Amino acid sequence: MRFSIVVPVKDEVDLIPRTLPSYYSVNPSEVVICMDKPPVKEALTLVKEIAHDYHTEDITKIVEVERSPEWNYHQAHVRRAGFRKAEYDRILTGDIDLVINRNVLKTLKLVGRNNIGIASCARFYYPNSFLDFYRLIGTGILKHYIHKLAELYRGRSIPRGAFTALYALWRPYWLDTESEEAVKKLPSLKKKLRRSRLDEIWTMADLCGEDVYLHKCMWKRHRVVYLTDIGGVVLRYPVERHPNMQYLRGLKSAIGGRTLLGVLARTFFRAEPYYLRGYLDGVKIKKRRRG
Repeated sequence: MRFSIVVPVKDEVDLIPRTLPSYYSVNPSEVVICMDKPPVKEALTLVKEIAHDYHTEDITKIVEVERSPEWNYHQAHVRRAGFRKAEYDRILTGDIDLVINRNVLKTLKLVGRNNIGIASCARFYYPNSFLDFYRLIGTGILKHYIHKLAELYRGRSIPRGAFTALYALWRPYWLDTESEEAVKKLPSLKKKLRRSRLDEIWTMADLCGEDVYLHKCMWKRHRVVYLTDIGGVVLRYPVERHPNMQYLRGLKSAIGGRTLLGVLARTFFRAEPYYLRGYLDGVKIKKRRRG
């Protein structure tokens, strides 16, 4: 099985030596490193040194992507430039904060067959603090005990996330589904979250990141698959835990009709107080709209 790996890299000089070797360890046919133009010199030097140390200079391709006013979200531009420059149609992509393992090969074997366009696998968030450890344990309790009890009581399953930013795709299906003009208009969700006040985030309920947008486009015509196998360990603080992101998720839970009891359970076990705030504000907004 021949495949390309596409990894956006900016200035993560503390992460590159810890994570990039793992991408070479799964024996790819090609590794496409997508960097800004001009790239951060120290980051570029590290990439070249690691490729040399692992004797992979011949399969390493560095793609420099210039900022364009046509693209609101630069990383969306960077990653898609890598997709287009990759030699093979079977592509694995992840971020430079991930240490991946050979479970990712399971996703690569699926795409391009039986109309499967995307296959993603689970990620494990490495706990860097007591709060992270608490959230790790709490998430496990939610998944293995609270959710199962709730499913027995309700008589039906609870919807769960079915996509992560560590995924394989089949390029012909990507080209068949996603509109480049639409992707160019995607806002940078991270920037909006940093610059917005909590009481403004409710207006962003329909926004999504560039990976989630690709996923939404793909499942309209092709199959998407999620594997529970852990394919990588995340070393960086996840954006999902940003207070404003918690609020946004809580708001979406209110719009989706999630019960208060379920929201309280998530708030407690995952230590996400802004999730509860977003949910309560979402309930108020729904009532005003009905009135």
